[in-house]
Order: sequence, then C-alpha cells, then structure tokens
Amino acid sequence: MTAVRLRQGCRYALLLAALLGAPSCQWAGDTGAAKASFAVIRQQIDDVSARITSAVQNGEADRIPALDRDMNAALDAARNQSSAMNLLDREHLNINVATAKQCLSGMDRYAQSGDNDLLRAQAAQLAPTVSEIRVLLDRADRIANSK
Repeated sequence: MTAVRLRQGCRYALLLAALLGAPSCQWAGDTGAAKASFAVIRQQIDDVSARITSAVQNGEADRIPALDRDMNAALDAARNQSSAMNLLDREHLNINVATAKQCLSGMDRYAQSGDNDLLRAQAAQLAPTVSEIRVLLDRADRIANSK
C-alpha cells in the first residue's frame, strides 16, 4: 500500500513540475505565418467604424447594411488572424467580435425599419466594443513586431 502511495506522489510531483515548467501564455499559431498584419486589420475596422458613425449621425440609414457587411468582413479577418495571438487575447477578441456582430445585426434591423433612435443607440453600444477590439489588435501587432 505504501508503494502505491509513493508512486502516486511521484506522479503528482511530475505533473506539478510539468505544469510549472510550461509557458504562461499559450500560442495557437506561428506569429510569423500571419496573412495580414494586425495593424492593417485595425485600420480597416477604424475606417468602417468611422463611416458607420458618420452614416448614423447624418441619418443615412440606407448606407448601414453595406457598411455592416464591410465591418463583418473586417471582423472576420481579425478572427481569422487571431490564431497568432496568445490564448487570453484570442478569447477576448472572439467575445468582442461576437458582441460587435450582434450589434451590427441589430443595426441592420433598425436601418431597415427606419428607426433612427434605436440605430443611434445600437451604434453607441458598438463603439466601446470596437474600441476593445482595437486595443487587442494593437497589442497583437506590438507583440508580433517585437519578435
């Protein structure tokens, strides 16, 4: 019975040593294999976000569906590139992209119905989410360029 406990203790010690020796951040992909730089994707998101804000402020609801498609494409590019990010930032990005896509879906709906008040409210909800995505892309770009 003592030999069994000793063996289990050794297993736990080996497992603990392996966990302590593992790197603190997990990387799912090779940062050198990036297809598009994070800075370019961030610039696309900034550009579309500015055009959405302008369209909402100017009451141009008819432009919103096309701009939402552009923003969805930029968000998809960010999500596709996220494999070069660390695990925590990648998951944070995925949550923010899902939130932004939900806001964009609502904006499409309100633009089609012509409800400018709800469209403005939805745009106000989108802005901080886009800001968070920008921060994550900036960090990923700094990390990718530091290597």
